[in-house]
Amino acid sequence: MRVTRIRAADFRNLTFADVPTDAPRIFLLGDNGQGKTNLLEAAALVSAFRSFRTTEISPLIRAGSTEARLRIDVQLNPTDQAEVEIRLAKGSRKALLNGTPIASVSQHLGQFPTIVFCSDDLRLVRGSPSNRRRWLDAAIGGTDAQYLTALRDYTRALEGRNALLKNNLRNDDALRAFEKTMLPSALRLIELRQKVLPELAATLRDACSRAGFADQGADLLYQPDCAADQLSETWTKMRAADLATGTTLRGPQRDDFAILFRNQDAADYASEGQQRLLVLALCLARLQRDTLRASTPPVILADDVLGELDDIRRRAFWQEVGDSHQVIATGTTPPPSGNWLTYQVKGGAYLPA
Repeated sequence: MRVTRIRAADFRNLTFADVPTDAPRIFLLGDNGQGKTNLLEAAALVSAFRSFRTTEISPLIRAGSTEARLRIDVQLNPTDQAEVEIRLAKGSRKALLNGTPIASVSQHLGQFPTIVFCSDDLRLVRGSPSNRRRWLDAAIGGTDAQYLTALRDYTRALEGRNALLKNNLRNDDALRAFEKTMLPSALRLIELRQKVLPELAATLRDACSRAGFADQGADLLYQPDCAADQLSETWTKMRAADLATGTTLRGPQRDDFAILFRNQDAADYASEGQQRLLVLALCLARLQRDTLRASTPPVILADDVLGELDDIRRRAFWQEVGDSHQVIATGTTPPPSGNWLTYQVKGGAYLPA
């Protein structure tokens, strides 16, 4: 698949943007705060129905506007093309494929795959568990509609339970009803996280080997907040504490996973350079998994992930990515040597460099 054009209207700081991207390698060059990431976010949001920067709609709509419109044109193969659009308004989103409304996320998921590598990924090792959960949700949900459905259903039920807790009136029957609704989707999330993390770990070790530190015990360790068979009992026992804090303290929303190096927590035992390489290898592991599962090679959206690497390592990274994936990347310094279609970005304008 190739994204041949990205359009955005009243999105973030963009009044209107219309950027041709019909090339294997696109680079958006400019200072911070000029709109480079916004264009990547637009493409990712249209392809996956979710932003990699926020879960809220309001920040995505330009100040003073009531609706944002995003569209990507894609070339699926030499003969098939498509236009995918998403319209965002307060509290709602509507997607269209070739002008026809898309009925469900599962219908759309995986048809136009993109994978985001962003600067937040570089904080996966030392960052908060919420960063790792968000990354894992994207890594699994990008190609698995069942996971995305379970995540949506669990989140909705969790929000309902938390709203009840904040009322500061204990109602065990109502809490029990929310817990009964939460349980099937919670079990599905735990099941898929337990299944996918070892798969990602295996490809992570392969990528680490190619990066130059083979046999160093690179691994991923799932750390569920609560065992699946103890969820119901735990929620019952925690009701008083949950009521006191106004939130659900235990469950998959608190899960984490550890990134290991030399069989130890990489946050403590890997150097900063090794941590960076681990994260890049983890991104490549996700790319390998998604490529095997997707009907067409995913487009890579890389938001300033290689800025601190030298030109040799950056070229090596893109060589590892290979030629079967279109890459749309951003950065504050020019791209590594190679054939890049480069745009200079300033104040939401995209000018060929």
